[in-house]
Amino acid sequence: MVGSLRVFLIGSTQEKNQLIPSINSTGHKVIGISSDIADCLRQIKSLQPDMVLIDVPPYGEEFIQLGKGLSDDGYKVILIIDYTQRDRLLKVLEHRFFPFLIKPVSKEVLPLLLDVTNNYYSHIHQLEEEVRKLKRDLMARKVIEKAKGILMETQGLSEKEAFRKIQKQSMNKRISMKRMSEAIIMAHEMNHKVDTGK
Repeated sequence: MVGSLRVFLIGSTQEKNQLIPSINSTGHKVIGISSDIADCLRQIKSLQPDMVLIDVPPYGEEFIQLGKGLSDDGYKVILIIDYTQRDRLLKVLEHRFFPFLIKPVSKEVLPLLLDVTNNYYSHIHQLEEEVRKLKRDLMARKVIEKAKGILMETQGLSEKEAFRKIQKQSMNKRISMKRMSEAIIMAHEMNHKVDTGK
């Protein structure tokens, strides 16, 4: 089992009374409960739980939308639904992956799903961060390439010499090569405007 999770529970009083002991008995802890959407949002923002369990009431499409919104905001969410709500869930979520349990909730399955869902979300967040880093690296590379081209054109440097110059200047100024390249590009564009009178 993963480390203890702080769980926020949304749903009816009857279901919550059944779920709380099941969750707490697994080593996880219910830190907040509510059945009102506005109150849920306020408490979740304040408490910042590790996991949100939403017991979706009959015809409770707004609770499915709540789960979708919380997931989009970076929260780890599990929906608990009736079997009859399955098609509605898939329609609202536009067939994206979303962890859910079919009622009645098994005491044996719940802790396993908590652990699996936590690991899944953690893996997804890690992949998303890696994608963001790759995008930042690609953007930095494009900026550096543009600055190299400017130095090669204006100072007659080779590609290797232009790169080393950017590298040396960034080290001397203690800034990233991307920021140094941006400064070179900006200075070039300003000089171009002065020379052309634009």
